[in-house]
Amino acid sequence: MIDKSLMNHVLPLLVIAAATACGGTGGANTDLPVPEALSTTLNAGAAPDGVTLQSISEGRILFNARATCSACHGANGKGGQLAPSLADDVWLNSDGSYAGIIEVIETGVLEPKEYPGLMLPRGGLGLSDEEVSSLAAFIWSLGVRG
Repeated sequence: MIDKSLMNHVLPLLVIAAATACGGTGGANTDLPVPEALSTTLNAGAAPDGVTLQSISEGRILFNARATCSACHGANGKGGQLAPSLADDVWLNSDGSYAGIIEVIETGVLEPKEYPGLMLPRGGLGLSDEEVSSLAAFIWSLGVRG
């Protein structure tokens, strides 16, 4: 019989491997309209330094395709069985700030609080600093409300 703890750690990695092997975009849609609240926030200069429409768009592509974040967090961060939604006001491992999101991406989540999926530092993919910033910009944008 397979140890449940082992399955909680191996299953997420198998899901990521399967998603990567598929080579699809995982639902990445770079033509999605910019939500009015996000556009207003960016135009008002209320976005964190470094967050632009371009970085958010690049982060959306990474999240839903190459970085395979969507394998656990669901398409566009809506949540899944392995990891929480990133598109609401509930944060388990961060305060939800841009800097806090960057920190979680860089350090990973090796001891998840409520979900079985763990996240390796930089997604286990050796993401560049620019890719980490873009992912964080996209995740931050999911919580911008009007």
